[in-house]
This record gives sequence, C-alpha cells and structure tokens, in this order.
Amino acid sequence: MHKAKGHWGYDPKDMELFCEHWKITPQMIEEDKILTITENTTPLGFVRVVNEGNGIALLDCLFVLPQAHGKGYGAWLLEGAEELAKRMNCNHLRLESDANAVPFYERHKYSVTSERPSAFKNAGDIRFMEKDLTPKIRQISSINLKLNTNTTWDFAVKNETAIQDHWQTLTQSNPDLWDGRVLSLYHYTFEAQHLVGSLVETNYSAFLAWRDWGFPDRKAKNLFGCTILRSSEGHLVFGKMASNTATAGQVYPPGGNLDLNDITETGLVDIHGSIARELEEETGFKHSDGDLGELIAVEDGPRLAIARVLTLPLTAEQILAKILHFNANQEKPELDEVVIVKTLSNLDAHNVPPHARRLAEHVLN
Repeated sequence: MHKAKGHWGYDPKDMELFCEHWKITPQMIEEDKILTITENTTPLGFVRVVNEGNGIALLDCLFVLPQAHGKGYGAWLLEGAEELAKRMNCNHLRLESDANAVPFYERHKYSVTSERPSAFKNAGDIRFMEKDLTPKIRQISSINLKLNTNTTWDFAVKNETAIQDHWQTLTQSNPDLWDGRVLSLYHYTFEAQHLVGSLVETNYSAFLAWRDWGFPDRKAKNLFGCTILRSSEGHLVFGKMASNTATAGQVYPPGGNLDLNDITETGLVDIHGSIARELEEETGFKHSDGDLGELIAVEDGPRLAIARVLTLPLTAEQILAKILHFNANQEKPELDEVVIVKTLSNLDAHNVPPHARRLAEHVLN
C-alpha cells in the first residue's frame, strides 16, 4: 500500500504521516473482505471492501505495486470488489479517490458525487465516487447466438496446466463433477431488444477455473438460461443446488450452462431449448405445463442470464410437492431443497447470486 501510494511522488513528510496512520491490521483482515493478487508468493496488489449497511459498501482501499501497473490487475481487483459487494446484498459501492486515480475509476463507470481537499501538499482534491451495482434488466424480443468454430479460448490454452491442477482439486472433493464441453460467450450486443452473440467451445474445467479465480479474462461472459417458475398466486419457486453440483448450496431459478447439445445443424445456439431442458432435468416440469411469459436478460458483471417466466396453474405448495416427488425418483437429483419466494426477504437466509435476487425482485414487482 505504501509503495503504491508513494509512486505518485508526494512530499516525503506527507508520506511518513500516511505510512504511520494507514496500515492494514490483522483485525481488518479478519473482519472485512480482502482480495489479493500474487505472483508465485509475492503480493502484487489487494483491495478491501467494508459493508456499511443499508445496501452500501465501501471500497476502503485498492493498491497495486508500481512494477505491476498496466497489466489489468487494478481492473481485476475492482471488479472483484464489486462482486464481493453484491454478495453482501449491497447495490452501491462508494470510495474516496486520490486525484491521480480518478480517471481509472471513471473508466469503470464510477461517478464523482463530491470532493474535499487532500491532506497532501500540492495534491488535487480527494473525490468521493460511487457506482450503482444493481444488475441490469433487459427485455428481449429475439436472440441470435452463433458458435465460432475458428477460435479457441486463450484463457484455457494459456492456463492449461493450472486448470488441470484446479480440476483435480475440485474432483477430489466432488467426484460427481464431469469435464464435458461447454460454451462461453465472448462477444455480444443488445440492439433494440435483440441479443446477438458469439460463443466459443471449451472444457467445463476451464470454465470452473475462470469462475473460481475471479473471472480473470474479463472479455468472457458466463451465458446461461433459466426458468422463473411462478405459481398461480404469484409466488416464485427457486431451487437450492445439491452437494454433487458445482454450485452446491446456491439458490436460484432452475437453469444451467450451454453445452454441445444446444448447437443446431446451422451452427446457431438454441438457448430456448437449453432453458427448457434444464428445467425438466431439475424439476420435471416442461414449458408446455403452463403459460410462458416475458423473456428477459440480466447483466451481472461476468454473468449474462437469459430468463423465461413460466406461470403454472398450481399453487407454490403444489409446485414444491411435485418437484420433491420428482427428486425422490432421481438417483442424484440436482436440487437439495425447494425455496418458495413470496417476498425478497425469503431469500435473505440463503446463498443467492446477485442475478437471481435481481430476477426475483423484477418478477415479484
């Protein structure tokens, strides 16, 4: 932290005071969320996030060693901090920026809300900045997704050995994981409710490494589909993923990643078919069992979720009973539990990804 701050050439006496008063203590590490970047065993940068309550998180500090500048580490740490904040159910992340760092934060869509004089001599004002982290809802009228067969995922190629080591660690604790081929979104646009995207084929092990390492390739997106089950009285039905899955314990609408089964003969990717298949595999329900409603997308950092609302002519309790009966006849059901969502507060006790909470909020309203 002190080396990174001193990189800007501040007055030595000011830096002495800074080093004396600004330190990361063991208590801070214990109490708050901290992400670090290391090269072998050498720390290169870190970020600390504090939950201030009322849906607001504080980016308390973000520093990268001067010799590691220009490699995207600051952007990775910032996006990781945003992910941490959202996992705390915070929809705003605020910070106080040194004048030298303001352009960096502005590039990442942070806005200046106010300012104050800096305690350092001959330094620009400290800027108070903030960003709305609420996942963005988009209405969709059409989808055009194509598989790019002429390219490979650079992340998977460059990190092949580390990915395999990570996969071995995962399968030792969860032998039910299977390293099949999946599709990763690498480019997309929204134009007047039309989604157009290009995907690449990769191993599931590479996808999980990318996810578990904090989404280091920021060009890639996790594109997946899901069905929002809505009961006749307007309640939602989510599922808690079973221990044999890669998202064990998380609660969200039935859905899953795209794979080779979703590629048509023309090379298009059938996400509608994927959404329907995943629903049936997890719950036993089909899209023909109810009334299909709106098709929406949720942009949530490294995730892009495509959701279809399905209203069933059943109460939430009846839906729950049918899913439990379906699971009882499965050798390894994908759901451990069924969660009825009448209000957002029903999700507070669960591990709910930000996109799923946003979908619940949108449909309930």
